[in-house]
Amino acid sequence: MFVSEVLEFSYQILYYRYLRAKAPVAFADLETVVRIGLDVILQTSDNLFIQIRWAQLLSKILKKFRSKLNLTVEWRPLYKIVSETHFKRRQSYEGLALKQIHLEQITSLIRRCRRFFPSTAAVEIWNEFRPAFDDLSHNSALEAAGFTCLFLPSNLDGRDATSSFLTRDWLIEVMRIWAAMPNCRFWTFQWATLMSRVLKHSHDTFDHWEDFVPTLFTFYLQSFEVPVGRASASSPIQREIPREVMVAFNQGWSFSASKVHAKSMVYLIKPNGAALPSLDVLVDLLEQYFHPSNGGHWTSSLEQFLQHLVRYFLKRLSKQRGSINQLGEMERSTFVKAMLRLIDRGQYSKTPALASTAASTASTLAFIEPYAVLPLIVSRFYSAMDTITATHQLQTAVTSLALVSRAIILASAKEEGTEHSHMLDTESATTLKDTLVMAMFSTLMGLDANDPPKTLATMQFYCSVLSSIGALGDESDGGSTALSLDWSQWLNEFLSRLFTLLMHLEPSNQSGPEIEDSSQLSSKTFLLEGDSYYRHVLELLFGRLTKSLYQQAVRKVAEFLHGQVLPGAVAEIGFLCSAAVYANPQYAVPQLLEPLINSVLSALADTPSTGFSGHGSRGSSAEFKVGLSPGLELSVRYQLNVLGIALTFSGAVLLRYNDLLIELISAAFDAPSKKVNEAGGRVLTSVLSGMVSFYPLDQFKIITGIDGVEDWVSNKDTLECPVWHLPEAAELSFANQLLNLHLERSLADLRFICQEKKLEENPGQIKEQLRVLLLRVDASLHGVQSSLPDFQLLSEDEKGRSLTVAGAAGASVGSRALREDAADTLHTVFMYLFEKRADDTALLMLLVRIIDTVVNFGWSEYGHWSQERQLWRSVSKRFSEPKVNYITNADGKGKRRPRWLVVEIVYAQSALRASQAGYRHYSRDTTTHIVPSHVTALTNDLLRLSLHRYDAVRTAAAGSLLKVMKRFPSLVKECMPMLTSSLQDPAAIEDSALGACQILSSRSIIRHLMQDWNDLVEFLMAILNSSHHDSVKAQAAINEIFIVFNVRFGGLPARAWSSQKGNTGDVSLADFVSHIKSLGDGAGNMHWRYTIMAQAMLLLLAAPGQSSTDSFEPSNTALETRQLITGQFLNNLKSELPPLRPLSVAALLLLLQPGPYKVPAAQGPPKHRAALQLAKQSVATIFQEEKYAETVVNNLGFDHIFAGESGRSSRSMLLSMPELGLTALLPSFVREWPRTRTWNAGMSGEAFSSNHAKFFKRLVQEGGETVLIAVRGPLEVAVQSIEERGKQCVAAELVAGVLHSDVQSVLDAWSVWIRPLLRKALLQSTVESAPEWAACVRFAVTGKGRLGRNAPLLRSQVLESLVEPLAQSSASTSLVTKRLMFLRAALVEVSSASWSTSNVLYQSTILSELMSCMTHPAAQVREGVGNLMCVVASNLEHLFALHKGVIEAGATMEETLVVDESVKKWSFEMVEGATAAAVKIQAGTGLSLGGTALAALGGVGPSSSANEDDEGTEVEAASKWMETTLYFVIASLKSGRAVPLNGIIVGLLRPILSIQECSDKELSSLAKRALQLLNSAAPFDIDHIDGAVIAVLGAATDANWHTRVSALTFLQSLVYRHTFILGGDATEALWRQVQDLLSDPQLEVRESAATTLSGMLKGTDSKQAKAFREQVTSTVSSLQGSPGGKKPRKRGVGETGLSINALHRIVLGLAACILSVPYDMPSWLPEMVTQLVAFSREPAPVRSTVSKTIAEFRRTHSDTWSFQKAAFSDDQLEVLSDLTSSASYFA
Repeated sequence: MFVSEVLEFSYQILYYRYLRAKAPVAFADLETVVRIGLDVILQTSDNLFIQIRWAQLLSKILKKFRSKLNLTVEWRPLYKIVSETHFKRRQSYEGLALKQIHLEQITSLIRRCRRFFPSTAAVEIWNEFRPAFDDLSHNSALEAAGFTCLFLPSNLDGRDATSSFLTRDWLIEVMRIWAAMPNCRFWTFQWATLMSRVLKHSHDTFDHWEDFVPTLFTFYLQSFEVPVGRASASSPIQREIPREVMVAFNQGWSFSASKVHAKSMVYLIKPNGAALPSLDVLVDLLEQYFHPSNGGHWTSSLEQFLQHLVRYFLKRLSKQRGSINQLGEMERSTFVKAMLRLIDRGQYSKTPALASTAASTASTLAFIEPYAVLPLIVSRFYSAMDTITATHQLQTAVTSLALVSRAIILASAKEEGTEHSHMLDTESATTLKDTLVMAMFSTLMGLDANDPPKTLATMQFYCSVLSSIGALGDESDGGSTALSLDWSQWLNEFLSRLFTLLMHLEPSNQSGPEIEDSSQLSSKTFLLEGDSYYRHVLELLFGRLTKSLYQQAVRKVAEFLHGQVLPGAVAEIGFLCSAAVYANPQYAVPQLLEPLINSVLSALADTPSTGFSGHGSRGSSAEFKVGLSPGLELSVRYQLNVLGIALTFSGAVLLRYNDLLIELISAAFDAPSKKVNEAGGRVLTSVLSGMVSFYPLDQFKIITGIDGVEDWVSNKDTLECPVWHLPEAAELSFANQLLNLHLERSLADLRFICQEKKLEENPGQIKEQLRVLLLRVDASLHGVQSSLPDFQLLSEDEKGRSLTVAGAAGASVGSRALREDAADTLHTVFMYLFEKRADDTALLMLLVRIIDTVVNFGWSEYGHWSQERQLWRSVSKRFSEPKVNYITNADGKGKRRPRWLVVEIVYAQSALRASQAGYRHYSRDTTTHIVPSHVTALTNDLLRLSLHRYDAVRTAAAGSLLKVMKRFPSLVKECMPMLTSSLQDPAAIEDSALGACQILSSRSIIRHLMQDWNDLVEFLMAILNSSHHDSVKAQAAINEIFIVFNVRFGGLPARAWSSQKGNTGDVSLADFVSHIKSLGDGAGNMHWRYTIMAQAMLLLLAAPGQSSTDSFEPSNTALETRQLITGQFLNNLKSELPPLRPLSVAALLLLLQPGPYKVPAAQGPPKHRAALQLAKQSVATIFQEEKYAETVVNNLGFDHIFAGESGRSSRSMLLSMPELGLTALLPSFVREWPRTRTWNAGMSGEAFSSNHAKFFKRLVQEGGETVLIAVRGPLEVAVQSIEERGKQCVAAELVAGVLHSDVQSVLDAWSVWIRPLLRKALLQSTVESAPEWAACVRFAVTGKGRLGRNAPLLRSQVLESLVEPLAQSSASTSLVTKRLMFLRAALVEVSSASWSTSNVLYQSTILSELMSCMTHPAAQVREGVGNLMCVVASNLEHLFALHKGVIEAGATMEETLVVDESVKKWSFEMVEGATAAAVKIQAGTGLSLGGTALAALGGVGPSSSANEDDEGTEVEAASKWMETTLYFVIASLKSGRAVPLNGIIVGLLRPILSIQECSDKELSSLAKRALQLLNSAAPFDIDHIDGAVIAVLGAATDANWHTRVSALTFLQSLVYRHTFILGGDATEALWRQVQDLLSDPQLEVRESAATTLSGMLKGTDSKQAKAFREQVTSTVSSLQGSPGGKKPRKRGVGETGLSINALHRIVLGLAACILSVPYDMPSWLPEMVTQLVAFSREPAPVRSTVSKTIAEFRRTHSDTWSFQKAAFSDDQLEVLSDLTSSASYFA
């Protein structure tokens, strides 16, 4: 196969169809296609569109046949495509939308290819990206995580060499890396996704997963951002994700981590393993957040968690055959019971998604463990039916019952059909069936027009029941025995309620548009909305009734139908009749429809007749103006609309009413009423459709299984083919007769009217006649749809050799000539209307709809399929029986659904195939495809209508025109001249320009422009010449089309390059660029908006300066064109137009390359070197212009926006300009900066532009010393302008770019003038400009390379200039603060992953200096010290941890030991100093800190003079030391650098807890802030958790009660977040300590201990909690002397004989137990509640604790109290009511 043939997209479409075929395929051929496709993708790196299409095709092949193919796919070429396309600068502009689609398709292909990677790929991929994880502060770690998750294969099942890759040591390393970056959703999602994939493929073969269960569940728990104690739900610490990473790996990671966590948990489950108990503990902890009263932003993640837990559990059950760790009955039961707890909490959630998920998961689990699920759902249904206060529960309860109704019926039938069953006992089965019987009657009251949600839920319930029970009726009459019900009674009551409902319905859109589609009914109510089951219930009901009940139902419907006129429910009544007719047309048509037909004919017999139907005599205009009376019109219209719906599926029965129908339709069209005419058109459409269409006749056929229960089917099984309605000859004859009467004759009348000039004497009558004739044509064409043969699209020679899609929606009627005749007539009508009645919107809209039907063959069927597909997606989820079904022990090939639903989607699929038959023609010679002349003429008509004055006409015509263009792409070129002319022609009106913009922004047009150079030129010129359309609406449309074009731009057409060779009629690229350049220079007085658009177009026209492959070498002309464009953008920097300069900077970042002056110089092929040389000459020439550099520096200084200046005119101009398509929506030409983590705005500047800095860097690399000399003067002036923030900012950007350029001339100038200038700028910077200079320093020392570990040439010099000490005379607070800020900004960029002796010694020196500044008198200096200390200490700690035993060759052992000892000394002094300072602060006076600690705080030792004992000075020094320490802790947590500093933070934990409440309010506030961050920080690892527990235990025994309260508050989140890794000894110690604090002498401590204890009782060891409850209960029982459930005696005050504190301890224990189960009712709770009430007469604070606890108990149990109160005995309820009831006034 030739490459040119492979690249043909039409063949790709053919491949798609081939893959969807049911016939078997040769796998060897598929492997060949995959190899060819991969080669095409790798060889076309410069054409993203080709890569997209082939990636789509290969993804489909690999997904469908993944287990059948034998392939080997290399991963590095795919990685190269992603990295070079999306992580490196491209050589030419490509739209953001194109790149996004390319990224999605290529990453999808990579996921499909993972299983085909070589056996060594896993090791290679890990070794490739593993080094990036050594420095997690750099963004390369985020990229590496994304690439690792994307590429690393997970099928490590021991069959190949990669099995050795999955080891215990590797998992330990992954867990360490995962934990090292806390509070980053992206990071968590990537590693969780990888682990879930590895777990899925290795849970049976890898034996060490049990060791990692605690760690994994700790990660999972941390990812659920829920509030715990006083900690907020969302962590205030979040790692920002750079733009390129977020775009490249955007898989919904921000909200779908719950999905991968659920997947991992399911595959971790093993028999007798730790995962299932851990999951049960996790459910304990999360259960309360599912409750409706605890909703929040976390609800969506919890909803996803529940949904996917059940989904993956079923998936594992379905595929566990042959698995080593098969899940048995015990595992299934435990899992389902845990899920039911979440379902029970979430089913009444205020969030609809959670309520829906709870109901759907319950229905799924009902097929797994019905004995556990079904009783719960039934009990909730009874409760909802009985409740009075919580009526909102009924809708959810009915929905839940509907979803489990099939499980109830199956389980009951299974139990009754077998002697022994473990699912349900006989009594339970009977009870469940009785519930359904009761519900069928009791829910009838739910059919309420005033309560749509309840009505829809009731309809869903009936639909579910009727889909499962077979025939409806008495068993003696052939009815099903699945549900014992008096169906006759229920039918009567149901129809009565239904009729009442229909009588009170009100249309949802009574005020519709003035111009509406006459073929559709606008008066539809909620019963016909997308999520309604109204139609399905009626069809099932009439299709399942026995003969006697069916006739009974039809008689009642007939009585209702003929006795009411309900125009507000016409569609609903029409579908009611349609359901009855479909089930038995022979009986229903005479009963229902024949009386309606006679009634209409009788009503219209004596009314005026216009004769417009062509049947009978024509009336005069006077007769027409008389019209119908409102009442008669309403009645006739209602009856005709009902007939228009009900006649659709009548079939051959209608043949006996031929004459009546002809007379009826003619009378409707003859009636002098527009609404009656439209209703008659619907009748004609319905009759024609019923005569010619194919549709299933036995959709609701019953397939009975066990005990009369209907069997459902799977679409993967071999299904019995339904019986189809195949039109008889008589039906086709009648259809042809109707076509002759209403299509052919109408067309003839239309031609006569349009060609006869004399008929204009009565324009009103002609208008009405035209309308009726067009209505007849429209109704006829909509009725036959694609049954009327299409135009001839292939030549006679090609007909037999082309491939087409087989499909038809009905039997063929009419002829191709009739369609062609209709097209010719419509063209004539258009010419007439456009000339005579161009302002008649109604006729034009009707004409557009008819043209759309004639030209766009099959679109009606496609619309039907689209609508049915949406219904399938919603209905099929609710009506599905899972693949794994333990009720019937069936294990099918897929999900089972009702047969009627499967047949319905089959019917819709046949409509889709019919719609595609006219579109899919495959032939080798595409020139044989013919665009019929009729289509061309009508296309031109639609084009002219799309430029009409009226918006409604334009919109409708444009929609039809775009459909035609999609079917016949060659017509796009013919439409372009008129479209472009509407924009650029000065005589064109504004409305035509708006219409042209609407069409030009379509995908069909833009795709054509990417292939046709001449039309692209015309399009761009049309935009630039459209400035005369100066209205706001027109300008907005033009700006929008320009932005859309930029976003979708896919590169210049190939003809653009060949046009250089003098092709006739072609515009050369160079000439066009020159022309655009002249327009942008201001020639012709162009408006400034269009000047910007002209300059933006130049970027689109820039030719690549070099290629990523050797297959393409740019010509000299292309390089010269690129140079010309570069020069233009450089000149634009001198422009006074503010929005033009940011655009020019962004463009130059794409155009300028690393130049020849960079060290080392850029190398490459001769053509590449030539491009660099041309760019060098261009830059050097421009910078030699006089005052060019000065002008550029001044102008860029004006482009900075600072806080408080957002109202500046330049900013507002920028935001409204069309260059947004390039500056805000353009693909990223450069990496986002900074590339290391930023947690403080002062580190990256307020207005510092990294784009400007990179631009200056590129300029210096391109121009070398010439640029450097030119910018020196303006730079020095800008540095001197201290008070001008804009100039200071641009100076900082210029210095940063120069220092980072690595150019030799900069190295030479460093000591001459750059270093003094930098020093001067840093020292004299103001408070406002200091952050910009800090960003300058940070940019200057930023590391280079993919990992950022290659130091810039001047990094060491810059760092040395920063570390120089300040002169004592000038060392003001401001200077010290700025120095600390600059040092922090620089050291953040120093990688902590590579050992460098100079850097280590440098940072060690700084750390020593910082220790001497801990008690600096200035607060801002102390804050700077803490922030800088965080950076230096974390760098050193990480370096020593990463390079244990691995020392750089140049370092001596002595130097290393000195540095190591200095770090250890620092950590010791930090902890000791903070401990001593906390003690001193608490004590206030009278305590001495001692030698080391006092020296650390700035004191001199115990042997000093008397002034050394000044305790006020010591307290002040201690406060300053502690403040600096807190700043250090806060910075460590916010920066994400806390992990290597965990040892120090654990040591500082107790001091932080001890100063939460101190006399220094500012210090106390800072300590609370630090503790708040600690509450939200990542969990401590196993090595440090014991230390944290010891610190908290120490604080809990502190003498200061405030410290004890703080310890208890922190303990709540500590225990919660470390539930799975806390050791037994630590847990026991915490448990004992909290219980001891219940006896604390301080009331606040006791209450806090009770709150903490109630939280610890959730998710803790059940034995421990049980023992505590028994202890409390026994103690209370001994006091009260009340056995068991008897009513305890209320004792008087002081009768217990205990002290108040001792008594309060007991009551608090009771309260903690009660509040630990806020929504449950375990068996032990009633007794404890009763015992607590007995203490209600005790003095405060016991009495207040009892009151608060009981009030909270009543609040949390109020929703379920109606059935939970059954757990209380009568005596217990009496005790409870005595306390909670209000006292009588007369008592």
